[in-house]
Amino acid sequence: MSKTQLVRQKVQELLGQDNTGHGCDHVERVYHTALKLCEGQDADRETVALAALLHDVDDYKLFGAECAESLANARAVMAAAGVDSQQQGKVLDIIRHMGYSKALKGIRPVTAEGRIVSDADMLDAIGAMGIVRTLVYALARCETVVFDRNVWPDLGLSAEEYKKPGRRSDNFINHFFEKLLKIKDLMLTERGRLEAERRHRLMTTFLFGFFEEQGLDDWIAFLRDFECRKPAA
Repeated sequence: MSKTQLVRQKVQELLGQDNTGHGCDHVERVYHTALKLCEGQDADRETVALAALLHDVDDYKLFGAECAESLANARAVMAAAGVDSQQQGKVLDIIRHMGYSKALKGIRPVTAEGRIVSDADMLDAIGAMGIVRTLVYALARCETVVFDRNVWPDLGLSAEEYKKPGRRSDNFINHFFEKLLKIKDLMLTERGRLEAERRHRLMTTFLFGFFEEQGLDDWIAFLRDFECRKPAA
């Protein structure tokens, strides 16, 4: 059995019971998207594959801040799969530089492999699957409101504020404005940018329909204004 197969097996054990949208189906989509983005690029395919499979095994939302800091699960899985120390270091460096809250702090991948895996992960947060995953996550957290027409998104969240549980603005629809609609401006590869544009349009079509069906003209205007904004430099 190859290193990649062994790692996939261990990841399935860690994430197989997840019901928040961060489970094995998500990991497999990120894995296949990353390999597709890797085609024709000057990047190590195996490192991309390993990082894609392992990118969520220490996610703070699932395993807590301590695991997210130490990357204990990723380390243990790679050691058990016989991944050499040099490649382990490359994979861990990619994971340390991935994620939306880290992007808010200006922490981004610097290697070709890291940019590819980061784009693959962010692509799975948007588009049709992104809508489904966001709703699944909202419903998995029973305290989360799907939408409140009187609670507007907070567009200037810091990384710490974004991660803080129980925010008043934290609901399914507001999540589009607070994160998902900003992702296309965070892509790091040309292929990723093109696919993000397509998925972005799908999300805005959904939101316009959601607001129009409820006669929410103020939210329609808000979405239009949001779409006309210039991305942060």
